[in-house]
Amino acid sequence: MIQTKRKIEMQTEKSVSSSVVGGAPLFVRLVAVSILVMVAGAVFAAAFAEGPGCTVKGVMGTVKVLRGKSERPAQLNMTLKESDVITTMAESEVRIETPNGSEVRLKENTVVEVAKLANGAGVTKIKVNDGSVVANVKKMIGDKGAFELETPTSLAAIRGTTVELDSRKGSGTTVKTFDGTVQVAPAGTKNYAAVGHYNMIEVAPGQKDAASRVVPSFYKQKTTKLLSEEETAALTGFKRVILTMAELEEMRSRLEGDGIACGIGIGEANDEMTARKVSSDAARTELAVAMGTQVQRISESYAQNVGGEAKKIWEEGVRQITDVSVRGSSVHTTITQFNESKKVFKIYSLMIMQPWRTKGLFSNVVNNMGEEGELRVKKNDMMNKMDGAIQAYNTRYHDR
Repeated sequence: MIQTKRKIEMQTEKSVSSSVVGGAPLFVRLVAVSILVMVAGAVFAAAFAEGPGCTVKGVMGTVKVLRGKSERPAQLNMTLKESDVITTMAESEVRIETPNGSEVRLKENTVVEVAKLANGAGVTKIKVNDGSVVANVKKMIGDKGAFELETPTSLAAIRGTTVELDSRKGSGTTVKTFDGTVQVAPAGTKNYAAVGHYNMIEVAPGQKDAASRVVPSFYKQKTTKLLSEEETAALTGFKRVILTMAELEEMRSRLEGDGIACGIGIGEANDEMTARKVSSDAARTELAVAMGTQVQRISESYAQNVGGEAKKIWEEGVRQITDVSVRGSSVHTTITQFNESKKVFKIYSLMIMQPWRTKGLFSNVVNNMGEEGELRVKKNDMMNKMDGAIQAYNTRYHDR
């Protein structure tokens, strides 16, 4: 009996000893291993953390994000990182939020790069390679952080305000400021100019200095909301008005009478986005013809007395205008129809060329010709007519 009891005790001691490793019980060892795994995981995650990112807060239409060599469609709540390139197509927009809470709306036909991101201290920089943006920048406190919008012709340093920026290749940059002050300098210089509340500044390619001026009183300030969001808000409690094709053609006639080039396109398809693309492409083709006619009329009216080398510069410049202008155009109004029995969408698009872009392109051409006395008179007359078209657009046809 005593031997049997001793045998059981020895077996128990052996069992207990097998659960001891390095002087510690098995459960202690397991806890230690778990902690090591957690620490290793945290170190690994920290080593490969992606850092701060922008967040997609709203998408309308077709918006693409290029990361390295990979391209993907923008999606709601998607995170954007440094070096990402965002492109909005025709009739498309996207709204993004930076790590510090600032909002940026990319309008249609716009290409930007997320150049730098900072959460708090440091610089957040958005490069606007081509297109239009509206930024509502959160107020920076002290020296903690900065927000910059960079274009091929300018750099805007923003501390907290609403800014509208339009930059098109070959036609410079326009910056409008609301509710604050922005410092803007021509590219490659430190010649900053203060652009205060309801003031604007224009920077042409190669310009070294720039001065601000007052935004025209008739101008309507834009917001960071997408057009689709604004339409939804505007339609709350109201009945939607459906235009007819005749009304669209009448609108085109009025635009052309005010010196604003435009075109109407029709697209038909089973898919709405396909119909919109076909419609936009057709409208852009008609707009190109209208721009060609406008260029020809201006050439006959204002360049007939230009001779020699200046004439060659003018002709080369106007040849480039149609292509650059049409790429910077936008759809102003659309009519959407749907055939229930055939399941087919039919979309009519009225596309316009914003007159200030046309003015910028013509201005760049004539500025390269020298100071011929006859040309200066013609140039001033031409610019005055284009200013009239700009005012007509902003007072009668301006959209947000």
